[in-house]
Parts: sequence; C-alpha cells; structure tokens
Amino acid sequence: MSDTYGTYDPADRPGRKATAPEATTTLKAEDGTELPSFDPKFAEPFKGLLYLGSLTESFSWLGHSFVIRTLGVDELLAVALVIKEYQGTGGGEQLAYATAMVAMSTVSVDGEELPSPIGEDQKLAEWAYRRFAYVKANWFQYTISHVFDRYLVLEDKAQQVVDAMGKAFASTD
Repeated sequence: MSDTYGTYDPADRPGRKATAPEATTTLKAEDGTELPSFDPKFAEPFKGLLYLGSLTESFSWLGHSFVIRTLGVDELLAVALVIKEYQGTGGGEQLAYATAMVAMSTVSVDGEELPSPIGEDQKLAEWAYRRFAYVKANWFQYTISHVFDRYLVLEDKAQQVVDAMGKAFASTD
C-alpha cells in the first residue's frame, strides 16, 4: 500500500465508521509539491469549519496497513484526561502522551478498528481510555513511535493545507 492522504467526516463520532469523500481542491505547498485537500464541505457556511483540518493517511509498516486521522479539540482534550496519572513522571508522561495520541488517531489496523466501549453513545473520555488501554497493553514502543511520527507528519500536512488555503482565499483588500 502506498502512502495516501484523504479526508474524513468529522461529524462521525468515535467508534463509528468514518466516511471518506473525495477532495477536489488542489493546493500547492511553498516548495511546489501538491498538498492533500480537505473535504469540499469546508466551503459550506458555518458548518464548513468542521472540515478544516480533517485529513486521513493510509500507510504500511512492517507488513501491516494503518489508517490514521487528525484529531479534533475534544479528542485532544480526552488525551489530556487519559494521561493525567502519568503527568510529572518524566519519560512516562511522554510515552503516555504518544500512546494516547496513537490510540485516538488510529482509525484501523489491517482493516480492523481498535476496540471501543459497547454502545454508540459512550462518553468520549471512556472511549479514549479504552483505546489507550488497548494500545498500551498490546503494542510495543516501536509501533507506537512509528505511528506517532506518522501522525505528526499528517498534522503538519494539515497545517500546510490550512496555510495554503489562507493564501489562496486571502482577502483582496
């Protein structure tokens, strides 16, 4: 599987299957490379803000296929709750943060979603803790580190797209 970027529908809540509509806008980075694009719904009045920053990436690592996505503010705050008991532990805090970010950003591994609490309307913190506990107990640090590095690259891509959009849609005043 080659590295690919896509969009996701941020209206899909944790534990539910996300849809990935095709993006159509083509933007260029400062170095001229083509950037991934957000879902065209970003242009919708008011609700379009939901789609700014929502990207996915598919990649292979050591024979396994991964799909990760950028996180929303509520999910980032859930990470803060999950790692609370590790704060002030030095290296443990950093490892807990990377593990929680990987747990929250991983959509699927080899086509299967990570475990989540039963029921679709579970609280986000419970969902986050369940995913964190699963990754912490079952994945080794090498995998966590690699997926976390890929997440950071995806976040950087999302920022580049937002910056390019700001230039493309800048005010003409």
